[in-house]
Amino acid sequence: MTTTELDLTIEIRSENGSRTQFYQDDRESISKIFRLLIKPRLFTRPFLMLASELSVSAIPSRTIDIVLVRTALTLPLPLPPGWLEIVEVGVEKFHSGVASHAADDAGGEDLLAEETTSFVEIHTSGGSKIVLKLQTTFQATVQDRRQRLADFFDLPVIPFHLETGGIGFINPAKISRVTVYPAFKGVAETALPVDFLRCI
Repeated sequence: MTTTELDLTIEIRSENGSRTQFYQDDRESISKIFRLLIKPRLFTRPFLMLASELSVSAIPSRTIDIVLVRTALTLPLPLPPGWLEIVEVGVEKFHSGVASHAADDAGGEDLLAEETTSFVEIHTSGGSKIVLKLQTTFQATVQDRRQRLADFFDLPVIPFHLETGGIGFINPAKISRVTVYPAFKGVAETALPVDFLRCI
């Protein structure tokens, strides 16, 4: 009989571009970490404290861009209302997903589905870039769609599943740009009309 050792690595990406990693393999400590991290107010505390038998590290929350928790465990996400799933995707899945949505929308009627899938590219002030596949339920008005885009800046935390296993948390205060593919119908008409010169 073989057993799988469960452990986790926490990577903290900061606004100055630095990355710090912490490791844990004790099951009881891992459970405590999960309970503390999945609270929706993760970045509203003054400091993120990490402690071991040898030391305690305090990182000011205002300096943290992203927290990545890599593990083989399946973890639930504290999703905002109306969000069904949000997961990190690689470049290949991003391009094929966007192309598929563009083909579906070409020449189609402007019908509003209850469930909508979008691809979201998020850049942070520390230079990190995350591409997420977001499944949501939309309301019928253009104003509701605009609000959904603004939510990325207004939420206390943006949680997501990692493509390789685990969960991540983006600090909305550290977002420098959000780009949504495909464009929300009815929202693009109120924005500056431009073409991207460079994509992922």
